[in-house]
Amino acid sequence: MLNMPVPTRLIKPKKAQIEEIESTSNKMDLDMEIRRGRWESYREHISAFVSSKFNETLNIKGSSGCVEFDHENRELNLIVQKDSTDEQSQQKDAKALSGGERSFTTISLLLAIGEMLETPFRVMDEFDVFLDPVTRNKVIDILVEIGKEMCHRQFIFITPQDVSNLESSSTVKILHMKPPERRTFAGGQEQQTLDFSPSQQ
Repeated sequence: MLNMPVPTRLIKPKKAQIEEIESTSNKMDLDMEIRRGRWESYREHISAFVSSKFNETLNIKGSSGCVEFDHENRELNLIVQKDSTDEQSQQKDAKALSGGERSFTTISLLLAIGEMLETPFRVMDEFDVFLDPVTRNKVIDILVEIGKEMCHRQFIFITPQDVSNLESSSTVKILHMKPPERRTFAGGQEQQTLDFSPSQQ
């Protein structure tokens, strides 16, 4: 049985459909390239902003540094120069820093990244346990100021250290935990439930 040729009236609509699909596909490819370019540009903006804020906070202690984002390998590297005037003090391995230096570096990174986040709450627990008194006071002042400036966010800072130098206000609330009540019984000491009570400084 011989194959009959397909009538032209049936071929033309199919060709038109194919051309329309190809046109739509090309437009989608172009749109994807534009969107990817914008996304990469915004990603670089975030990287530069975080690195700048990180360095800005480190400057408070006379240090400097930057955050290197390796997007291809999905890695984040911190470079810290303990003395901003001495390039020999630069460290690329956070493990080489002291406990206090690591804590301050971590806080600096969290503050820098936090500036780009839209989370309504930020909580830092025992952030100052390894900081020396001078650095600790500076860090707390910075955190309080940031909290006041970003009144549309709620910051919660938890510390076992003394905060008597802070004053309560309409935007700063200080809560003290009561000392744990202990009792002795057959099994030894038992720590009771801790209650929170507001304290005006």
